[in-house]
Amino acid sequence: MEIYGNKEAVNRLSEYRANERMPHSLLFFGDPGTGKRTLAFYTVMLYLCEKGGNTPCMKCHNCERTEKRIHPDVIYVDGEKTSVAQLREILKDSHGASVEGGIRVYILSEFQVLNRECQNALLTHLEEPSDNVRFILTASNKNGILPTILSRTALIRTSPLSAEECETALTKEGITDGEAEKLAHTYKGNLGLALKALENKNTDLYFASVRAYAEAVLKGDEYAALYVSAKLPQPKEDKREPIRILITETAKLFHDALIAAEGGKASCGCDSGLSERLAKKYPLTVLNGLCELTQRFSYIASKVYFNTKSASDAFTAGIFEKVKG
Repeated sequence: MEIYGNKEAVNRLSEYRANERMPHSLLFFGDPGTGKRTLAFYTVMLYLCEKGGNTPCMKCHNCERTEKRIHPDVIYVDGEKTSVAQLREILKDSHGASVEGGIRVYILSEFQVLNRECQNALLTHLEEPSDNVRFILTASNKNGILPTILSRTALIRTSPLSAEECETALTKEGITDGEAEKLAHTYKGNLGLALKALENKNTDLYFASVRAYAEAVLKGDEYAALYVSAKLPQPKEDKREPIRILITETAKLFHDALIAAEGGKASCGCDSGLSERLAKKYPLTVLNGLCELTQRFSYIASKVYFNTKSASDAFTAGIFEKVKG
């Protein structure tokens, strides 16, 4: 596992380890694509590495299984696809013995999108931490997270690389120099987004569709929104992917709008400017309703099987019902 950038974060983790003060719970927060998940698994290695140094050895049995995502005592939870009932079920065994008798580590990603009930479900475990359990949270921003949780976690911010650093990292990943330079500058040093764009050639089209959809909402034009969802690119591999991305990315825009309306920084969605315009247009009650609605649909969209036309139409109808009051 190679860590690109985030030197301050890595140094801080090494200091924790050197001083034998590794926290029971950490939160990595920063823009999407800035290495939060990579740092989370790097931290797991620090907890479990058999060599016990200030940096993980990357070669022992625990490090290798952690990097391959197959360690039985490392539980990864995707916040965008998890309900409160599921989270409670996952955490139910956190006070029990681990599979291999050592530390059990829970990684909860995109924690800021979880509702208050879900966050409170975790809070009880943070208030009475077990000696053999660690929690690592990741979030695109910390504004949507309960203060009582923030006060019980070590907070570490992640940052994009410089364009030059990003270009070098992309070259190491096997990208040609010209393409690496273009991606590094297009995504302003955000390595994660650049790599995601490489994996999915329709990424730019999807994000353009999300922006067009949000513009239709701002204008109150339900027909235009339906037209955008109907004209999404249709890949052969996964017919549900386009509407899944539209729903989840629109949910992030509304989440950011709510954060911006409350005085925070919009940083979760694909266009902070759009989120700020939504925040200015709609009152908090409407934004709260939109967040609840779109997060519910995000959960539905995370399921493998759903009817794309029905989900898309219901999603749009629900949004315009909220904005029209």
